Amino acid sequence: MSEASNGGRSRVSSFDSIDIVDTYEPSSAGHNVETNSSPKISGRAWGRVKKFLLCSIPFPKSIYFIIGNEFCERFSYYGMKAILFIYLSNELNLSKDNSTAIFHSFSMLCYFTPLFGAMLADGWIGKYRTILYISIIYAIGNIIVSITAVPDLGMGERPGPMIGLLLIAIGTGGIKPCVSAFGGDQFSSDQEHLLQSFFSIFYFSINAGSLLSMLITPLLRGDIQCFGKNCYSLAFGVPALLMLVAVILFWGGRHGYKRRPPNGNIVWLVTKATTHALKRKLSNNGSKDHWMDWADDKYDIQLIEDIKALYRVLFMFLPLPFFWTLFDQQGSRWVLQATQMDGSLGALGTLKPDQMQALNPVFIILLIPVFEGIIYKVFFKPMPLKRMCAGMLLAATAFVIAGLVQLKIQASQVDTIPPFGKTDIRFVNSLDSKAWVAMPKYNLTMDPHGKSSTTRLSAPAAFDIVVKAACGNYKSHVNMKERLAYDYIIGCQGNQVTCVLVDRKTSVPAGKASLCIVVNRFDLIDRLFSLEMNGKIMLENVSYTENNNTRCISVPPKHYILEVKDQINKLVGKKAITLDSDVVYTLVLSSNKSDGIFIYKDMKTKLVSMLWQIPQYFVITSGEILFSITARIPTQNPDQFLGSEFQVDEVICKVCVVNHIK
Repeated sequence: MSEASNGGRSRVSSFDSIDIVDTYEPSSAGHNVETNSSPKISGRAWGRVKKFLLCSIPFPKSIYFIIGNEFCERFSYYGMKAILFIYLSNELNLSKDNSTAIFHSFSMLCYFTPLFGAMLADGWIGKYRTILYISIIYAIGNIIVSITAVPDLGMGERPGPMIGLLLIAIGTGGIKPCVSAFGGDQFSSDQEHLLQSFFSIFYFSINAGSLLSMLITPLLRGDIQCFGKNCYSLAFGVPALLMLVAVILFWGGRHGYKRRPPNGNIVWLVTKATTHALKRKLSNNGSKDHWMDWADDKYDIQLIEDIKALYRVLFMFLPLPFFWTLFDQQGSRWVLQATQMDGSLGALGTLKPDQMQALNPVFIILLIPVFEGIIYKVFFKPMPLKRMCAGMLLAATAFVIAGLVQLKIQASQVDTIPPFGKTDIRFVNSLDSKAWVAMPKYNLTMDPHGKSSTTRLSAPAAFDIVVKAACGNYKSHVNMKERLAYDYIIGCQGNQVTCVLVDRKTSVPAGKASLCIVVNRFDLIDRLFSLEMNGKIMLENVSYTENNNTRCISVPPKHYILEVKDQINKLVGKKAITLDSDVVYTLVLSSNKSDGIFIYKDMKTKLVSMLWQIPQYFVITSGEILFSITARIPTQNPDQFLGSEFQVDEVICKVCVVNHIK
């Protein structure tokens, strides 16, 4: 996670003189190394959260509005982002590579725009107005994404969602550097002892919002049907609603906020001081202890010392792009991997591929106390740089594990789509007795309710099929196209064999069950049918199956009462069935069944459990704790230097991901 894991990565707000020093050489620099992160998750921190919820901490009243705003905003951001990759690839029909590129381009913008948000807040309109105005842009972006996800409005084309994502990136990035700093502004000098409690609770609100949204929005997407398909409009709409609530909450506390006036554009001041120092150094032959000292004729000594500290810290940023390039692919390539896996949990239900991302905040909450209480004390306490190295090694290890899982997935996959120049045929016997099938070069004996193995033929193919059954004989001529798989379904109606050749559905949306309906009765040729599942109409205007076409629908896996009715609402067939995830079921209307329905299913299309992703999430989260929290620089005076936040590493890493997708 980006912020749920550490409250905002690699933030440099202000700092005293800091040098990057190896612990084994304490005399190599004249300054102390400070690497402990704030806030920490510990037993004390959770106690603060409890007191906050009980309103027993003497916080300024305005803090409750800020915490509520942060919770809702993080819910909105992570909820929308959790389902974004699947939306791009499945709903907008973008390729996996293009979906990945757009996902990471969006993420890059989310972590690039904080630079402008910080400059706007520090140089012109202040933190309050920056948060309020840009939050409105943020909410508009969420609303656009939600509305354009409604298929019946005809707005599901790509420009609409892209505009919405751009506004969201501007919004979340614009407020990112301001909210925590604005919260710190609410405390007076005699309330400094409450700051640690505030940041612990602020951090908790980030984790709580992100965790809940990563669990809930995939459920809204996958388990609720609207417009005959996954309900993306609702899944995006709930985060949009939460963002509106965030804006209202923040605006509601306006009369109680302490607002500090803008203190100037610090980023621009640093740029000018650096440029001036370089010009003087290049135009003079003398020497000074540090090249930034050449700016002492025009700029304050304290500013120069702060800039020196900044450049020393930037050295620490060098490995960050490599780590975050790997880490940020949890939302894209790891979700893509999860779509190829089985999310069945038996009686507990079915995991959605995009829900697996919630493991990161879960492990963050569980592991930070373990690392602070045990791991750091035993292995890494005096060695911050080695913590970072260990974190990078764990990130690489996580991708080795992910690679091994992918190999297992590929080894278990069944080749369901014939290659070029080939076609597949399979025979399905819906009868209660045996049937015999003859075709060129092949003769089959079909058991009752049996399915033959798939026969692969050269395509295109055209030949005769002869069927013998207890109710008679039947001869038909079939034409088969390349790269298609077919089922030849055998039934009876009175003393006559009924057979139909249909296209076989070979794929299932992740975490869903697919149900196809086939009409194999001569007496139903001129009638239309509807399919009801648990009393809700799911398919309408189904007719006698010809031209090899089948009508299919993807639904959440659970128990259903299936009812097929004709156009005058007369019941034609009824059956109870429990549908499993990642399985294709075919419902055949057949007169040789007492209930009018014969159902057969294919084997699972996904055989590797999604739970096999747990180790890679555990390892990369452990790496994040070692690497990210160690790399953070503590803030002692949030308004002294670089305004609110200064984020560099995420921007670089997301550029790396976008440029190296293919």
